[in-house]
Amino acid sequence: MTDLALVKTANGLMGATAADQEAIQKYKSGSVIRGKFAKMRNPRFHGKFFAMLDLAWDYWEPRGGLIPRQEMRGIEGLAKFFEAQSGKPGQLSEAVAAYVAGLEQARAERFPAVDKSREAFREWVTIEAGHFHLVHTPDGIRKEAKSISWAEMDDIRFEAVYRDVFNACWRLVLSAHFETEQDAMSAADRMGDFA
Repeated sequence: MTDLALVKTANGLMGATAADQEAIQKYKSGSVIRGKFAKMRNPRFHGKFFAMLDLAWDYWEPRGGLIPRQEMRGIEGLAKFFEAQSGKPGQLSEAVAAYVAGLEQARAERFPAVDKSREAFREWVTIEAGHFHLVHTPDGIRKEAKSISWAEMDDIRFEAVYRDVFNACWRLVLSAHFETEQDAMSAADRMGDFA
């Protein structure tokens, strides 16, 4: 089920953000769409949040191959543990590099094309911002992004989420492209037409 924010206009309901509009475009004309609706407390802030995410999305370039950062941390952490036990720092760096290269090659053969996903990016940034809960899966425990549904969140709670997600976007993506956080916020404002 898709969670959409809509704006009532003279022409009917329109997506509140580019992502919402993109999701609406997937429905064919004449489709009947059912949903529960709630008036959002601050639709401009909602738009500003997604403009900031869209800005980070536009600047983000996937890197690191098919090995997630958490997995790399585990591999590197285990190597550092063994190096500390042996008293020889750096002795496993070549073995780790060879293992990672082999792992990437094997995964590239199994997964030849990996799409850049806006929704996966939003979830990743939300988790990196600290807004997640842990769930058990057949593969073990994993982090799952908490819902950012405006219908369930008041302005005060959402302001904290916005701040944390912006900080994650700044730290992980935007700081490499903008001089200051204010420059990034201004670019997001212009992108969302909030300037």
